[in-house]
Amino acid sequence: MNVTLYLGCLIKSFFPEVEKAVKEVMKRISVEFEEPKDASCCAPIWLFSLNKNAWLRLNERNMKFFQSVVVTACDDCFASLNDAFKIISERNSIKTPEVKPFGKFMLENIEGKKLKFSIKGLRCAVQHSCHLLRPARDVDDAENPKVVKKVLEKLGYIPVSYEGELDCCGGLVFEERVNRMLARRKAELLENSGADCVVATCSHCIYQLKSVSSIPVLHLAQLSAFSLGANPEEVGLPDTLVRKVVKP
Repeated sequence: MNVTLYLGCLIKSFFPEVEKAVKEVMKRISVEFEEPKDASCCAPIWLFSLNKNAWLRLNERNMKFFQSVVVTACDDCFASLNDAFKIISERNSIKTPEVKPFGKFMLENIEGKKLKFSIKGLRCAVQHSCHLLRPARDVDDAENPKVVKKVLEKLGYIPVSYEGELDCCGGLVFEERVNRMLARRKAELLENSGADCVVATCSHCIYQLKSVSSIPVLHLAQLSAFSLGANPEEVGLPDTLVRKVVKP
C-alpha cells in the first residue's frame, strides 16, 4: 500500500515526537508513504466559516499533490480535507482522494502485526475529536465512538469510560475566556477518570489539553509506535509510563 501522509501544521510545528511516531508506525506496519512537499495548510473549520470559496480552492490545489489515499495525523485535517473533497467531487463529477483519519487507518491495518512492547495495565482516557464526530462522517459512532478504543485494546491497553467523554476541549474556540473554561473543565474530567494518560488523534486537542492537564497527553501514534518496537524516548513517551513496560 502506498499513501499520502498529511501531518498537518500543528504536528509539524509543535510536536516532532508525534511526527516521528506516525512515521515509525507506517514503517513498522509496512506502509509506504510520501509527504506532499508542495501542499499547504488545509485551513480547517475557521477558514470555512469565513470564506467557503477560498477554503475549497485551497484544498482543490492540495488535492493535486495527493495520491488516491490520504492518511491524516490530525482529525481536524481529516474533516477539512474530507468535506472539501466531497464538495469538489459532487460539483465537478470527478473522483477525489479517499481521506482516512489515523485512528481508522490503524484499526484497519494493525490486525496481525507483531507487537513488541506494552505498558502493563495502562489506563487510557480517550479525548474524542469533535470534528470527526460532529457532524457524523461515517468514521465512527457519533454517540458512542469506539475506533480509538478498539486500537488501544489491540495494542494491549485499557480504555476507560468517564463522565463528559464527548465534551469539547475548546481547542478551536476563539473567545479566550470560553476557551480556557472548556479546557479546564475537560482536564478535570480527564483527571477524575482514573486514567494514567489521555489519548487523542487531534493536534488541537493535544495542544489544548497539554496546557492544562496534570496527566500525560499523547497522540495515539505514540503508543502505537512504541508497541510496535519504536524507541520510547524518540516518540516522546514519559518515563513514568515506560517504567511499567512489559512484553506482550
